[in-house]
Amino acid sequence: MATPVQLWGEIRQLGYVIPQATLERSIEHWVKVRGVGPWLVVEHPPVNDYLYRGQPGTLDFTFALAQAGDLQIELIVQHNDQPSTYLDFLAATQGIGGLHHLAWWPEDMDEAYRQATEVLGYELWTAGRIGPEGQFRYWSTTRDENGDHPGTVVEHANIRPATRERFAAMAEQSRRFDATTDSWYVGR
Repeated sequence: MATPVQLWGEIRQLGYVIPQATLERSIEHWVKVRGVGPWLVVEHPPVNDYLYRGQPGTLDFTFALAQAGDLQIELIVQHNDQPSTYLDFLAATQGIGGLHHLAWWPEDMDEAYRQATEVLGYELWTAGRIGPEGQFRYWSTTRDENGDHPGTVVEHANIRPATRERFAAMAEQSRRFDATTDSWYVGR
């Protein structure tokens, strides 16, 4: 049986869901304890075509990105009470949060969809778009009849070439990042 790494290559991102009001503290932890930075914070991005378990909705969240070399770290806080995989995860972790997903950035989202469903048997949990091309999908990786969160899920994200270039530049910056002298933020 094929694995996600065999199908889609390297894991590009580790995504952490964290409780509201902890974003600054979480960034500070990653900077001071792990030496990861600088961070790009995107507040309240417009999410279009949002679906959670096949039902449309409105998602309000903020995310922060930093590169740890070629691996991206994402911190996510949700601001509204719209049902989501993020709130499911917080409930399953009794509000603590933690590692929510492993993300791949497939070149062909349609083929990745086919592989996720037909080859791996994943079920689509959440989907949406940020901007015209920023498509994302979260996959449940187990067939849990209760719908409880199984732990770490899989994300597919359609990352445009210009965004990939920006992430590559952030990766280079991360290799020289000094938390004692450098700004913790590349943008906000």
